[in-house]
Amino acid sequence: MINEMEIFPWDSNFTTGIAIIDAQHQQLVGLLNRLVRHLAFQSSAPTLNAVFDQLRDYVEVHFTTEEGIWQAHLGEDSAVRSHHESHVDFIEEVLRLKAEESTKPFETVIENIVNFLTRWLALHILEADRRLALVVQGVQHGLTLEQARKEADETMSGAMRIVVETVLAMYDKLANRTMEMTREINRRRQAEAELQQAHEALKRAKENAENVSEAKSSFLASMSHEIRTPLAAVLGMSHLMQQEDLPPTQRQRLDVIENAGKHLLSIVNGILDLSKIEAGKFTLDEAPLDLREVVGEAMAMLAHQAEDKGLSLRAEFDLPAGALLGDATRLRQALVNYLINALKFTAQGGITVRCSASEAGAEAMDLRFVVEDTGPGITPAELRHLFKPFTQGESGAIGEHDGSGLGLAITSRLAELMGGQAGAESEPGRGSRFWFTAHLRKAKADEVEPPSSSPLDIRDALAARHGGRRVLLAEDDKVNREIARVLLSRGGLVPECAADGEEATALAERSAPALILMDMQMPVLDGIAATRKIRAQDWGREVPIIALTANAFAEDRVRCLEAGMDDFLSKPIMPAVLYAKLLYWLDRRSRGQAGA
Repeated sequence: MINEMEIFPWDSNFTTGIAIIDAQHQQLVGLLNRLVRHLAFQSSAPTLNAVFDQLRDYVEVHFTTEEGIWQAHLGEDSAVRSHHESHVDFIEEVLRLKAEESTKPFETVIENIVNFLTRWLALHILEADRRLALVVQGVQHGLTLEQARKEADETMSGAMRIVVETVLAMYDKLANRTMEMTREINRRRQAEAELQQAHEALKRAKENAENVSEAKSSFLASMSHEIRTPLAAVLGMSHLMQQEDLPPTQRQRLDVIENAGKHLLSIVNGILDLSKIEAGKFTLDEAPLDLREVVGEAMAMLAHQAEDKGLSLRAEFDLPAGALLGDATRLRQALVNYLINALKFTAQGGITVRCSASEAGAEAMDLRFVVEDTGPGITPAELRHLFKPFTQGESGAIGEHDGSGLGLAITSRLAELMGGQAGAESEPGRGSRFWFTAHLRKAKADEVEPPSSSPLDIRDALAARHGGRRVLLAEDDKVNREIARVLLSRGGLVPECAADGEEATALAERSAPALILMDMQMPVLDGIAATRKIRAQDWGREVPIIALTANAFAEDRVRCLEAGMDDFLSKPIMPAVLYAKLLYWLDRRSRGQAGA
């Protein structure tokens, strides 16, 4: 952008032949140009006022000097008096224009002053000052005053008159165009300032939103811990009691407790999942998966409910050969959400799950999952709101169809994260078809893993290969500590327990465990600090440390790994997951010790 301009460029047309007057004229022109530059590029009232005051003061100095020269050579000539009056009128007009600042925008006042100054200075210097300077020079060369005035009039007429008028017209146009440019520059500067302000406001809004999101995540993480800790005790004790020989009535009651606990856990997980998705902190795993197995596992989780209601539950597949890479847990979760919804509203008939795939280029496939039921159907008005959080359809009695209203919303968000969409088609009296799609990458030959063993096989392998090895368990909750202790014992391991981080570090140093299970939140010394303390010791650098936490956010996993932990277990602890991680890390340590 232009950052220099001269509304009044100085040239030889403005010289009068009297050195001091010409020097002062040039200084005045310089101040006028400076005023214009500030108007165009630094339009702040204090700055412009300072420049204007400097110009006004110098004008008064110049007028005093100039009038002194006229009087010294021409006395009280009428032209000298007239010139003085023009100076007085000039100052009064400038002060009048400046006074309009109280009723007009400041920039408008300055523009009016600049326009006036430009025209007046050009006319005054070229016409009045030059004419009197010619008279003074004639007197200095020995002419009488009348002779000098006559000669000056002749010089200022004819060709010189045309030059004066041409220059005046040029400066008049220059002034107008400069003011137009100044206004345009000011408009652009104002627009840039407004854009910058909007940018700053957006930045502040983003920071505020991030702070709110961070506070929300912190709150949810805290609530997750507070809710999951007793849930872990409920589900853990249920699992242990199911291994015992119980009367049928007690076993049924235990099933009710376990199902209620799992339902509550699913609600907690649903709220956390939505929160993580909205905060952009939700990540998908990518591993080889078997779609038939994913569908089969989802159906198996709800098969007993379908059987209790007398409903058929079947699957249909249209899949090409070859493995795909994706998040089996989230695909299964999305399907289970649909199946729960279908079972909730279907009273007779059956539910069909369809899974198909189509080519999406050489390296990917587009999947489509459909869950079709023979329920009462859904009205168009209900369909529009089904995938919003905490929304449920109104078909049937409310008491029969209670739930959190999160399942469909989560399935929709999961589908979007997997590059697909989710939706539903239904008519009252004709059942419903809920569908979602996903875009998955094809697995290469070296990415396909062998099928995993069953949970019992893993526990047996753990006991066979590592039976009798000591494992340190750091857990402050008494009930959860007892559940984990029993699970470790059933895996053939020898558990040693600590109730806080300080006790855990001391016990680890004395007993040299083969592996440590470290709760993150404990009194005296938390799991993060305890892990750092252990890793700082020579004896603690190689021992595998697995975090135990009721929090379920990715940040927790990062904090654990940064502190030196090797792996991460979320509460409530699933026995199969626990045994698999124990087997993996104990095998790995054994291989490391054998190779040392």
